[in-house]
Amino acid sequence: MDESNHQLEQATVLLLACARGDAKAFQRLYRLEAPRMLALARRLSGDPELAEEALQDTFVQVWRNAVRFHPEKGSARAWLYALLRYRLINQHRRAKRDDAEALPGDDWPDPGPNPEQCSMQSDQRRAMQECLRGLQGDRRRPILMAFYQGFTYEQIAETLAVPLGTIKSRVRTGLKGLQECLRL
Repeated sequence: MDESNHQLEQATVLLLACARGDAKAFQRLYRLEAPRMLALARRLSGDPELAEEALQDTFVQVWRNAVRFHPEKGSARAWLYALLRYRLINQHRRAKRDDAEALPGDDWPDPGPNPEQCSMQSDQRRAMQECLRGLQGDRRRPILMAFYQGFTYEQIAETLAVPLGTIKSRVRTGLKGLQECLRL
């Protein structure tokens, strides 16, 4: 059984235990799923504070509604991510409604980036991608897992079957390489 299937089964067992009121299972479920969920929420919302708020609201709902989870209808991870998605949608709707009420008219300037800013962001994104491609695989992969998938150092070490200290060292060295590459 590969690691992801094991984690899916573990999440299901933990969520079912939460439904029975097991606080320790809830803590373990949070440690297992929260990093990836937070990374996704950050990516979707674009705002770290809103992402953290959505994650917190999601886990409050998990604790209150774990009895509504039915493993025959889908995986625990799918159920958790659906709750997170609804939280993010509600936040977005609330923000849109608040923005619409605060603006007196449509004559306000567009707050979005201007063409020059878009071009700079695109150039920066390309530069970052090039620098990431230039890193050795053993340094690139932990960085991608940490910053784009939300893995903790411990999860990366476990997934890659590499000692924790080695992972920390690879990430630190890789980030230094990225910093040097981006300065040029």
